[in-house]
Amino acid sequence: MSQSNAFAFKNSGLNDFLFAEVGTEQNGSPLTVLSILARLGQDPWAEAARWSKLPKAARIDCLANSIAQMPLSPGALNQARATAARLVLLMPSQVPAQPAAAAPAAGFKLPFVLPRWLLAIVLAGLAFAVATIAMRPSPQADPVVSFSDHGPRQIDGSKTQDPLPAIK
Repeated sequence: MSQSNAFAFKNSGLNDFLFAEVGTEQNGSPLTVLSILARLGQDPWAEAARWSKLPKAARIDCLANSIAQMPLSPGALNQARATAARLVLLMPSQVPAQPAAAAPAAGFKLPFVLPRWLLAIVLAGLAFAVATIAMRPSPQADPVVSFSDHGPRQIDGSKTQDPLPAIK
């Protein structure tokens, strides 16, 4: 199923078509175009917008094929094409395009949106890493302090000249 903004086509003129009753299911429930498209795993507004750009005959064919896949009474299934021809009259000839400011530029892809729970885990891990690094002792600090009379020594072990004389 394609993902779309659930409110993108709120005022698109497709609602009369999508909420039109197609017939009654065998269990007595009313069936709408919207429920047919949803049951077929399609985004109803996106599919209706796509159909609105097709010639009238192609619209009728698409809708009739969709109706034929539903659990309607045999009489309603036989009338699928006639029902589709009646319902496509409710469609606007073309759905207006979204405003230019809302549509991304050609070739520009919007960044992937992370789920909130994944973002929270990443931020918690980052905070833990910063806290762990901050609590480590500084590598320059000598944790063992030696008080001896021997004075400073060079790495090779020989005694060096103390730059400050000892106070006695």
